Amino acid sequence: MQKNIILTGYGTVVKELIKLIIHNGALIKEKYGIDLLVTGIVGSKGMIYEEKGIELSNLIDFGTGSEALSRYSECFHLPFTEPIFQGDVLIECTPTNIETGEPAFGYIQKAITNGMDIVSVSKGALVKSFDKIKTQADKHGRRLKYCGATAAALPTLDIGEYSLAGCTITRIEGILNGTSNSILASMSENNLSFKKALKIAQEKGIAEVNPALDVQGFDTACKILLLANRFFGSSLSIEDVKIKGIELVTKEDITAAKQNGRMLKLLGSAYKEAENVIIEVKPSELESKHPLAHVNGTNKGVVFETIEMGTVCATGGASHPRGAAAAALKDVVNLYRGTIL
Repeated sequence: MQKNIILTGYGTVVKELIKLIIHNGALIKEKYGIDLLVTGIVGSKGMIYEEKGIELSNLIDFGTGSEALSRYSECFHLPFTEPIFQGDVLIECTPTNIETGEPAFGYIQKAITNGMDIVSVSKGALVKSFDKIKTQADKHGRRLKYCGATAAALPTLDIGEYSLAGCTITRIEGILNGTSNSILASMSENNLSFKKALKIAQEKGIAEVNPALDVQGFDTACKILLLANRFFGSSLSIEDVKIKGIELVTKEDITAAKQNGRMLKLLGSAYKEAENVIIEVKPSELESKHPLAHVNGTNKGVVFETIEMGTVCATGGASHPRGAAAAALKDVVNLYRGTIL
C-alpha cells in the first residue's frame, strides 16, 4: 500500500524525518505493508514536487531550508513551484506561530479539502484553530494526528487515547518542555542563576538563541492545552491558560524547595473544577514521591489521573528533532497500519 506524503517546512525535524524514512522505510513496508513515498516538500520560498518520489538520499546532501530545496530543483531540473497538495497525507512541520497559526493553518485547510489526512508537528494552527480544523476534517472524512505537537517522542496522546480508552481522566500533569527542565536541573545541580544556566543551555544547543517560547512557558502551555481540549472535550484557547515561566526563578527558590525536600519543575496541569476546565503552567515544588519529581535533564514526563486505572505515568522521550520526527512517522504508520486506530 503506497502512501504519498507532502511535507511542509524543511528544517531540522523534516530532515531527520527523511533520514528515518530512508533508514526505516523497508522495515515499515515489511512490518505494516505501508510504502512511504515523499512526493513534495514545501519551503518558505517554494516547493519541489515529483510524482514518482523525491530522491531523498540526494536531497539530504543539500542542507535544510528553501535554499536546499532550490538547489535540489536546479540539480534535478525540477520547477520550484507554488505549494500544491496532492497526496495521501500532509506532515505539517513549519515553525510554530501561536499568534496566527500560519502558514500551517492554510496548508492544513488546503490539504484536507484535497482529501488528505493530517499529521501535525507544528503546534500553532492546532492551538489557534483546532475546532475549525477538526470540523473541516470530519466534513471531508479525513483524520488528524498530532503526537509530535504534544511532547514529541513522549507518547502523551497515545496514552490518553489508547491505553486509557474508556477511562475517566480527571487530571493531567506534565513536564512537557525539555529545555526548561534542563535549565532548572542545571540550576539545582550546579547552584547557578537562571541567566547562567540559560547561557550554558544555549552553548550546548539545548536552548534556542531566542528561548522565549520555552522559558516563558508558552511551549508547555500549547501542549497541555491540546491535551486538555482532547481529553476534557473543552474548546479553550491559549488566552485561557494561566502561564508563568521560569525566567524569574532564582537560586534561592531552588534552594528553598530543596530544603523542603522538594524539586522545582515547570509543570503544566489541566483538571476539571465543577463544569470548568482549568489549565495552568507554572514553576511548582514537587514532593520527592511525585512521579515527575526526578525527571531531569531534557527528559519530559506526563501523569494521567483516572478513576478506573488510578495514576498512570510515562517519562523520557528524546527532546531533539529526531524524537519529533519519529513521533510524526509513528502517527503516519498508525494512520495506515492494518488495524485503523
